Amino acid sequence: MPYLTTEMQQILARVEQETGDTGLVQSIHFSPTALTFVRRLVTSGGTIITDTMLSLSNADMEQISQLGLQITCFIDNPIVISTAEKKHVTRAEIAVEHAMNIEGMKLFVIGSAPMALNKILMRNQLLPLHDVAILATPTGYASVVQLKEHAWESNLPVIVTRGHKGGAIAAMSILHAVLAEIGSAK
Repeated sequence: MPYLTTEMQQILARVEQETGDTGLVQSIHFSPTALTFVRRLVTSGGTIITDTMLSLSNADMEQISQLGLQITCFIDNPIVISTAEKKHVTRAEIAVEHAMNIEGMKLFVIGSAPMALNKILMRNQLLPLHDVAILATPTGYASVVQLKEHAWESNLPVIVTRGHKGGAIAAMSILHAVLAEIGSAK
């Protein structure tokens, strides 16, 4: 495990309490600026963008609202669907493009759609993103593990499950723990 602050240890304890999965907890890594970014997101009333409606439906709306944040998902947006069909790409990629137009700070919660994570990383390579952070927990084959490693190695603020652990439920558990810890310090 890398260096953990007391705040990070509290977040991991919350995740373990909620999930009971010590393997998941051991796979969670925080970039040096991730929690600072989320604190700024809360202070500025930023937006959380999920990659699936499942994640959105599992969000603690009361917690998010109390912190003054917005949360949304564009995967089922009719414009996203039609654009993805026309371009012959995934809805996740177009949803990311759509979400990038939101003003202010954004936290992308990617638990199921590795192509959304890939799109964010590609955009960041073209033009560094200063108003974006990522919570990345998709699962899958080796390519998904490598993609999460690329996120970890990027200059973006990230919270990532390294290796094969993760998924949409893990993403929301981590999000809730991070927001609870930051909210308790407010």
